[in-house]
Amino acid sequence: MKKLVLLLAILLLAFPTFFVAAQEAPVVASVEAFGSALPQGYGMISVDDFNVLLVEQELTLLDVREVAEYEAGHIEGSFNVPIRTVGQNLNLLPDLDAPIVVICKGGGRAMLAATGLNVLGYTNVKVLRGGFDAWAGEELPVTLDAFVPEAGSAPEIDAAVVAAVDNFLATLPEGYALVSPQNLAAELVENPPILIDVRTIEEWNSGYIEGAQHIPVAEFTARQSEWPADKDANIVIYCQSGVRGGLAMSLMRIMGYTNVRNMSGGVNGWLAAALPLVGVPFDLNTYIASYVAGLPETFNAVRVADLATELAAENDLLLVDVRTADEFAEGFIAGAINIPLGELTQHLDLLPNLDQPMVVYCGSGHRSAIAMTALNLLGYTNVRSMLSGFGGWTNAGNPVSTELTEAVAGTAPEFDADVFAAVDAYMTSIPEGYWTVRAPDLAVELIENPPILIDVRTDSEWAAGWIEGAVHVSFADMFTLQAEWPQDLTASIVVYDNPTHRSSMTMTILRMLGYENVRVLAGGVGAWTNAGQALVTE
Repeated sequence: MKKLVLLLAILLLAFPTFFVAAQEAPVVASVEAFGSALPQGYGMISVDDFNVLLVEQELTLLDVREVAEYEAGHIEGSFNVPIRTVGQNLNLLPDLDAPIVVICKGGGRAMLAATGLNVLGYTNVKVLRGGFDAWAGEELPVTLDAFVPEAGSAPEIDAAVVAAVDNFLATLPEGYALVSPQNLAAELVENPPILIDVRTIEEWNSGYIEGAQHIPVAEFTARQSEWPADKDANIVIYCQSGVRGGLAMSLMRIMGYTNVRNMSGGVNGWLAAALPLVGVPFDLNTYIASYVAGLPETFNAVRVADLATELAAENDLLLVDVRTADEFAEGFIAGAINIPLGELTQHLDLLPNLDQPMVVYCGSGHRSAIAMTALNLLGYTNVRSMLSGFGGWTNAGNPVSTELTEAVAGTAPEFDADVFAAVDAYMTSIPEGYWTVRAPDLAVELIENPPILIDVRTDSEWAAGWIEGAVHVSFADMFTLQAEWPQDLTASIVVYDNPTHRSSMTMTILRMLGYENVRVLAGGVGAWTNAGQALVTE
């Protein structure tokens, strides 16, 4: 006998994991059985559907809130078993196949209790979504009269499984193993836990918390080999709203993990706390909307007179002329370098760093506004466009040069690949004519085959008169008013302002976002009235 005891002791020391695994085998089997066949919607039921069930079926209503919460008001017919004592009160529940709805304050504790019951073998357990708060919020009846069910015999369930579930529920820490997004963010800096994201692959691909590993809840128990080996490890699980995170956290705790928490509110709560995700797909619309929202009141335009004053003072301002090589050869502003508009993204090595002050100009201000917008989107922070272009410069009597300034090539900055691809695709597709329409031609079109007219000026400019039939969407508010944009991406659209700066920016933005037939009224309202065309005010 002594030899047998000694042999067992030696085996226990040499192969401790063998004995642990053997002891937990029924628990593992129960957890895996539930994890491989999760109920539709994870067992959540809305208040409306719950009300239907109350009429159609005889339900067992298990309220797992604390006694004081229950006594302050509860759903009629529900009985109270605080969550930490559920494992010791299985004799109050019906048979394993009877319909049970678990209720708590908001749904979180009920999910933990329901997961425990599912692992125990209960087959028809639901969780009231939003909990008692959702019920009371619908102003449905509440009672103070306690209901105490008749005790019976607990179902025959493997003792190891009962012990594991009871231990899980009975040892839930204060706060029920939840961690707020804000506190988790602080921990990730100071003492990072292991992060597990249990959302679907589609949700994961929309962005995740940096450092997380991905194990979808539907595959959670099948991929136990990817769970941390250390059962005392600091682990935080999250999903989109908190439901699946609570379910997965419960399964890990039932399996013996001692320090697993669920992030309250999931990714929704994380984003509501203005915390960042990584791996977020590039959204050009959001990116451009953010750019427009951050523009100064000048929309990065500079007048001829102001530019002349700046150039008279010594500064490091770089002039970029985006006209054709032939136009440039006939004369330009002294010191300017020439990069034709369609070649701009291929010669960014000729530009200085992203913060270098630059002014772009062309013949009239249209092409330079396009170039300025493109450079701004790429990340150049100090680029402006000269209103009225080279024509405005010479009309003001400013000097012209033909002495070339050699552009010295360097190394182009690093750009976001998605942004560069979008900007480059647009810039290299610009045709001759630069998507402009002259006032006389537009006047004919408005009679024969009218395009959609969009006036992007301010409210006060619009009030002074607009082209008949135009829709007013001020440039500063264009993304706030995005619902008013044409829905047909192939529609013929003409944008105008006065002169052609905001409209050129708008055309650039719309085309980059997929609109195929957007043009700018060359010269804007000024050119329209100079052509003898009228404005209306009502």
